[in-house]
Amino acid sequence: MNYQGDEVMAVRTTDVAPALRPPGPPVTGNAFPGAGVGAFWARGALSPLDQACLLSFLRRGIKLTLFSYAPLENVPKGIEVADAAAIVPESLGQRIIYNGRPDICHFSDFFRYEMIRQRNLTWVDTDVLMIADGDFSGHKNLLISEEPHGLNNAIIYISDHAFLDHLREEIYDLFDKELRWGETGPNLIKKVNNHLKKPIETTNHSYFYPIGYHDIWKILLPEYFDFCSSRCTNASTLHIFNNILTKIGYWKQMLPPDGSYLHHVLKENNSLSLFKETYPEDVMRAIVFNFIYRQNGKALGIKSIIREFVPSMIRTYRTYYKSR
Repeated sequence: MNYQGDEVMAVRTTDVAPALRPPGPPVTGNAFPGAGVGAFWARGALSPLDQACLLSFLRRGIKLTLFSYAPLENVPKGIEVADAAAIVPESLGQRIIYNGRPDICHFSDFFRYEMIRQRNLTWVDTDVLMIADGDFSGHKNLLISEEPHGLNNAIIYISDHAFLDHLREEIYDLFDKELRWGETGPNLIKKVNNHLKKPIETTNHSYFYPIGYHDIWKILLPEYFDFCSSRCTNASTLHIFNNILTKIGYWKQMLPPDGSYLHHVLKENNSLSLFKETYPEDVMRAIVFNFIYRQNGKALGIKSIIREFVPSMIRTYRTYYKSR
């Protein structure tokens, strides 16, 4: 396909922090670029944690539209539900193939670009939790960096329709072909952006994804509250990485233990009533460390496992056994 101009430039990360609102009353109106915020849930019931994420925007006065291909029974009151087929026909999802079958994750990349282009909404994944007020409405674009040198499109807004058209054309070219992971998402965005004469600068991840995917399990354990709290000091949203929670074995129908950072945020957002049960702390800890062991050095590395596991076990011993 033809790009605008011949100059190839790298994605740049701006060092200028977006203006954050000081603590105070909730934001009224739209705090993100465009006409509001949009999300996608193809079909089926929302878990309490999914509902809590959606409500975290609504409770700060931010209009959120949830697109779906089927009626949804448990959408929180106040969230607008819209027909996803008006954005992208559902049948096109059969033509986006990963691991030999239609893949909803890569299809959602296509859907978000079209939603932004057609409805002028900022996209948010349903596993993005708003944790503090912030005003990013002055940003012309939101391309957000991710540690160490990548992009994460869990939150994205692109004002340039030519850019969005390029993304659409590239995905058309990938129809019915076996995809590589991320080929329709961050990798494609970087590819198109790098070929523009004036690439869109990325926004610092610390305001939107303050805790990386490799550390996200820490939001589930009380002993890591201070770590998570310090990471989120200046953040407005937290990406909780549903795919990692699934690998951990976390059941989204239940609250994490009292004292954990995620429990704290859900309480601050008045969302505890969405859940009927709470994970016992020892059960949650066993699930998380079983997940770490299962990595077998693939993601965290054995040294990282030891660094995280040993101090935690020492803290647990001091707290629960030494005092007896």
